[in-house]
Formats: sequence, structure tokens, C-alpha cells
Amino acid sequence: MSKYLIDEIARTSNVVLEPLTQVVEAIGEDHLEALRLSGPNGEYQVPAGSLFVFIGAVPGTKWLPESILRDENGFVLAGPDLRAKGKLPESWKEQREPFLLETSVPGVFVAGDVRHGSVKRVASAVGEGSIAVQFAHQYLAGF
Repeated sequence: MSKYLIDEIARTSNVVLEPLTQVVEAIGEDHLEALRLSGPNGEYQVPAGSLFVFIGAVPGTKWLPESILRDENGFVLAGPDLRAKGKLPESWKEQREPFLLETSVPGVFVAGDVRHGSVKRVASAVGEGSIAVQFAHQYLAGF
């Protein structure tokens, strides 16, 4: 998380952080009224008028096969970032360079916060997603 965001959250009295906690249920009729949470001390309910879910700081990539290369923090490597010391990984068998958002597995693409070097912004992730779709079409067409 960016330092400026950490500092801003610390200065904001009506923001409550609930680390290591999952939202089990959002409760309300016409608007959010409460949240049912599950945390280290069990399940509980809190009044809430808004909710911000912060994702992207820690990539959830442990489930991916080892063939999809990641950096030391777990972010997925793609395109030019696949090169180490000027060389593509030995697993890359294609006779072409990887597409910009293509992982170490040909035809598998990555977009958004989970990608190494991403901007970590929603608009950027949406744009990358649309670009990844175009690359998938190119891959399937045999380019």
C-alpha cells in the first residue's frame, strides 16, 4: 500500500481497519446498514454505512502452477518482464516474443493488480483486461 494512503487512513477518524477479517454478509434494505464479519475472534456484526475493500497489495497467486513465473512477491511476470539477464525462460518454446500481457505459459494472459509492475488502479486493470482479450484473439488466430 502507498505511504500516502496509509497516512491518510490513519488521519481519518471514521475509517476502521479490520485486518485478517472477511466480510460474511452485507446487511441492509435500501442501503448498507451493517456488516457481518468473521475475524480472528470469531463472527460478529458491526454497523456500517459504507465499505471499501482493499485488494491488490498481496497477490493471491499461490494456486497458480509453477510454470507461470512470478516475482519474489508473487506478482505474475509477463511480456518483457519474463526476460532475465536478456533471455526468455527455457520454458518459452514459441518462435516469437511473448505478447505484452502474456505469461510464461503461451496463451495465458494476466491483467490488473496481480501483474508485476502494474499501476494498481481500477481504470488501468480494466484497460489491461481489454488488451488481454485482444492478445487472446491474436494468439488463437495463430499470430
